Amino acid sequence: MENLQKLFDVVVVGAGTAGTIAARFVAKKGLSVCLIDRKQTSQIGDKICGDAVGNEIFDFLNINHPKNEELSCLIKGAKIYSPNLKKCITLVDPKQAGYIINRLEFGQRLLNEALDAGVAQFLDNTLALDLLYTNDHVTGVKVRLKNGEKIDLKSKIVIDASGYNTQLRKKVKSSLVEKEISKQDVILCYREIVKFSPKDLQVKDSEYITIILDQEKAPGGYIWYFPKNESSVNIGLGVFMDYGGKVKELYRQNIFNNFIKTSKFEIISTGGGIAPVRRPLWSCADNGIMFVGDAACQVNPLHGGGIDPSMRAGLHAANTAIRAIEDEDHSLNKLWDYNYKVMTSFGTEFASLDLLRRVLQVLSNEDLNFGLERDLLSGEEILEISSTGGLNTSLISMVTKAFKGISRPNLLLDLNYLRIRMNEISNLYKNFPQNPDIFPDWKQKVLEVYNKIERMIINK
Repeated sequence: MENLQKLFDVVVVGAGTAGTIAARFVAKKGLSVCLIDRKQTSQIGDKICGDAVGNEIFDFLNINHPKNEELSCLIKGAKIYSPNLKKCITLVDPKQAGYIINRLEFGQRLLNEALDAGVAQFLDNTLALDLLYTNDHVTGVKVRLKNGEKIDLKSKIVIDASGYNTQLRKKVKSSLVEKEISKQDVILCYREIVKFSPKDLQVKDSEYITIILDQEKAPGGYIWYFPKNESSVNIGLGVFMDYGGKVKELYRQNIFNNFIKTSKFEIISTGGGIAPVRRPLWSCADNGIMFVGDAACQVNPLHGGGIDPSMRAGLHAANTAIRAIEDEDHSLNKLWDYNYKVMTSFGTEFASLDLLRRVLQVLSNEDLNFGLERDLLSGEEILEISSTGGLNTSLISMVTKAFKGISRPNLLLDLNYLRIRMNEISNLYKNFPQNPDIFPDWKQKVLEVYNKIERMIINK
């Protein structure tokens, strides 16, 4: 390719929500940025996703809220239902209240705004093959262009936003960044966007995204029902990876047939994928590189929402890269501030919800129905623990719960134990180390909390 630039301040791999935000804010500071994506330009933004994003993130980034073709509908929050559908936990906070978006139109807007901010070079149909190293520092990316040519793109810092299946995380020479993710920490998803006439079928609970916990219909994961507008919904499920060959069958039998009670419908879109449902990577950075979005497992473990955290991480990565380049220091010590920003913000919430997810995955439908119907774990408590790190349940409330749960004392004890561990890990993340030297001690304390939960699960 003629006139192809090969030296930059920052190379951003992946033009999704995380990558476009990172590229946009780095370029806005006048630094040279190369943004690449394996898709062709017209498909940037097209992704199998629940399509929900809260309104808070747009004010946090000081960018325009979705409107017109980008916006499908408004939502107030999330509802998590018991398997028998008799009880739900309602979660309402600024990260959930907001919008259902049209993913392609939204992605195209973010891409165009990144280019308008001054991205020096955008390469579509370009695949990142490997990391370039100088000594122990990442100094660029080896890529294959749309014409098949392989070239080296040199940079001071690489930001990897290329998704859960990124090859770059597996190539990084780091003892801190996890290269492989356990299959217990991911779910296999399948979804369809279904259109129908409001005369034939009404959208249920159109102001909330709906999550249904059901170990029989969606083993290890959940069912989702997200409104798109008055005449279409995004419905699907996530399951343990072991159910890979059965996911479409489970969807057809347990989701589609239960929700689409009309013969007059049109399937607008279908697709599947893998989503991480765990805490972020132990370290989302190393010398010369930062990982953002799904590449760093920055996804809500409870309902799989990843748009908001990916955009937050994109901004944090951009600001960290800008300061590192200004100080001419691209080492992990300098990039560690990105880890600190992630872990003490949404990382705190996700680590706490990761523990909750692990316990919910092993509870039977009978236990889930019993526990949720008797408010043994409420939406207010989940938000309080995961968002603030506090656990202020009053003695009267705990006594009331004890009487409600007396016919299942072991379940009550398990959930109380879970509350304490969620609070414990939340406080650990809020006190994430400000430099990598003391990280090993902190990590050991976090592992001890996970081990306590694992022992509880094994002894169930």
